[in-house]
Amino acid sequence: MENINIKTWDSMYSEGRSLLIWPDEIVVSSLNKNRSMISKGLDLGCGAGRHTLLMAQMGIESIGVDSSKSAVEFAKKRAKNLKLNNVKFINCVVQDIALEEESFDIVIAWGLMHYLDSEDQKILLDKVKSLLKSDGLFLCTLRSDEDSRKDNGQNIQDNKYLVDYFDEGTEKVKKTIMYFWNEKGVRELLKDFSYIKLGHRIVEPIGKLNFKTAHWLIEAFK
Repeated sequence: MENINIKTWDSMYSEGRSLLIWPDEIVVSSLNKNRSMISKGLDLGCGAGRHTLLMAQMGIESIGVDSSKSAVEFAKKRAKNLKLNNVKFINCVVQDIALEEESFDIVIAWGLMHYLDSEDQKILLDKVKSLLKSDGLFLCTLRSDEDSRKDNGQNIQDNKYLVDYFDEGTEKVKKTIMYFWNEKGVRELLKDFSYIKLGHRIVEPIGKLNFKTAHWLIEAFK
């Protein structure tokens, strides 16, 4: 089955939904903790550019990449309004980026990997390793198998699920393809990195107890 996520996400962004502007606290913390080693950063699947712009505001030369033209245009406008000149955005599929190898101190893929097909996950991880400098940091999330969407989704094959994700506030259900991991699976996926540190977060929104959004929070060093 063709991965429908690119079309789904661009549709969402075009509707003005999911254009997140506030950085995740975990990303803020990791950037602050590792700031002394970071002068250039890459944000893959950047969406509205919340983490790309955060890096730029911290004085880090930053590039954001997203497959959605609507999201990239929104991010560019925000950068202009913030008068940031150390940031740029690229509209393309993240697996197709062509940038100088070993030129980034950090690559961020926050909320991206679990939407890529398994083959593209491997392609992207190889690309991330080639783009990172020696001892560079890969900061990412993977969807946890404790996420309730896994139980409610349709298992297509192996660890691949068709999920009714964007149904709230819309007349028509939008579907996405998602992957989910346990700890062993996370470590296997990232086994080619020299060192990884893991965290795990489960969020049950107000008024929706037992509806769990669960992520692995990852710092992986080249």
